[in-house]
Amino acid sequence: MPSFIYSALNSVDSYVKGKVEASSLKKAQAKLESEGLMVVTLKPEKIAKQFHINQLLGRVSRLDRIFFTSHLYTLLEAGVSMDQAIKVTAEQADSQIFRDVLLNIHSRVRQGEALWSVLSQYPKHFPEFFTNLIRVGEASGRLVDVLHYLLEQQERDYELITRSRGAMVYPTIIILAMISIVTLMMVFVIPQITSLLTEYSVDLPLVTRWLIFISNLLINWGVIIFPILFFLIVLLVKLARTPRGQLYWDRFLLSFPKLKSIVREFNLARLSRSLSALLKSGVTIDKALALSATVCRNSQYRSVLTGGVAFIQKGIPLAEVLQGQPKLFPPITTRMVEVGERTGKLDHMLTRLAAFYEKSVMNTLSNLSSIIEPVLLLLIGFGVGFVAIAILTPIWKFAESI
Repeated sequence: MPSFIYSALNSVDSYVKGKVEASSLKKAQAKLESEGLMVVTLKPEKIAKQFHINQLLGRVSRLDRIFFTSHLYTLLEAGVSMDQAIKVTAEQADSQIFRDVLLNIHSRVRQGEALWSVLSQYPKHFPEFFTNLIRVGEASGRLVDVLHYLLEQQERDYELITRSRGAMVYPTIIILAMISIVTLMMVFVIPQITSLLTEYSVDLPLVTRWLIFISNLLINWGVIIFPILFFLIVLLVKLARTPRGQLYWDRFLLSFPKLKSIVREFNLARLSRSLSALLKSGVTIDKALALSATVCRNSQYRSVLTGGVAFIQKGIPLAEVLQGQPKLFPPITTRMVEVGERTGKLDHMLTRLAAFYEKSVMNTLSNLSSIIEPVLLLLIGFGVGFVAIAILTPIWKFAESI
């Protein structure tokens, strides 16, 4: 059925926008007027023929959840009813999959189901952390405030993740370009030089013989080598995603120089922000800690936080639990948590701690290219030098023998 984009004035003279489905323009206008809206503009929706990777995989992206939280918060704060807020949000969603999910949520909320209960039926789209915060907000009557905390947490989380991924784009492109150029040289350029040198029976040095060996290996066995390498990379990625493999990988990340500080600050920023949002929403410290563990990507942090729940339930302060893991939680973290617990302002201290680590991660990632660039230049220089020595040395020897 065709869709139409509209802007209108509602019964309290508030300006609203949205989307309505009808078989014709007149029927769309009649449908809106029957809902008590005074139509200002109404036009057919232009359908963009675009496919998103998340749509192909049948999942809701992080941006979709931010969009949902932002619109729901804005509309509920403005006094719009829950079912109408979800309906308007669904009509403005870009993803067809997400729109269908929201329309289903809307119909079930209209039937009297709690929002958190409906969201929990979509664990693939709404994680446990998300649904539990909504549950607390509905139970306490502070859903608008909870949505505000949740929106802030998601936006900061998204910014951290996108910055982290963006910082790896430059070195990845350089490394892939370097591998491609070297492979092309080995397959097309080196054989031409090799035939010239062997034609005149030049005594080849060890470096040149190594270069010719690698070139012949790629030419004769490249069709087998590259698929095997691809298979091994896929296998390693699969193993790294298993619980045991992820444990070893996370240990490696936390022991690698320079990288461990980024990984630690990244996880502490997400942990502090999520824990702060939960505590502000009224969640008890033990449940908040258990839910925050699901936000941390590093299995070392998840294990410590999950194990720490039992100690918290026995009355041991959070600061003392964290002090037992100095490699994961530096002194500044445990000190600020301790001060927050003593003053009764733990949520406030965690917010400040999150802001501190987020700023630190952003600064590190901004300078990451300047840190990686010298290493990449050294690798490129080494590769160019190796090829130059391997090619020029026998040519010089050949010139001297003439």
